[in-house]
Amino acid sequence: MRDFKECFLFFLFFCGMKKSIVYYIYISTLLLLYNPKVNAQLASVKVEQDSTITKLMATKIEIDFEDYSSMFYTIQLFYGDNKLAQELYENFKQNFPDWEIKLSFETPNYKVQVGRFKDYYFGLKKLKEIKKVYPEAFLLKTKN
Repeated sequence: MRDFKECFLFFLFFCGMKKSIVYYIYISTLLLLYNPKVNAQLASVKVEQDSTITKLMATKIEIDFEDYSSMFYTIQLFYGDNKLAQELYENFKQNFPDWEIKLSFETPNYKVQVGRFKDYYFGLKKLKEIKKVYPEAFLLKTKN
C-alpha cells in the first residue's frame, strides 16, 4: 500500500493544484486500476456429484427430446359432421392450394386440420392468415 501512496503523492505534486477535483478522481481511478500489485481474488470450485444424478439428467434429456420431436401445432378449422367437413375440406383446398390439409375421423365427428408446425409462433402467424377466411379456426397442440 505504501507504493500506491507514494505514487499518488508524486502524481499530486506533478500535476499541481490547478486542475479540478474530477480530474484528480479520474487519474486516481486509473492508478488504482493499473497498479500491478492490486490483484483480484482467485478461487476454484470442485463439484462432486453422484453418478445417479448424471444418469437422471441423461434420461431427462432423452425424454424431453422424444416429447419435442413428437409434438407439433396444427390449425383446426372444423370439428363436426361428415358433410360439412367434406365441404370445408374442398373449399379450403381451393382457397389455399399449397397448404397441407387433413380430414380425419374422431368418434363421433370429423375434423379438418391444416399444417404441421414445430414452432408455436410460426403457427400463430399462419393462423392469422387463415382467420381472415375462416374466423373459427384455432391453433391446436398435438402429438404424433
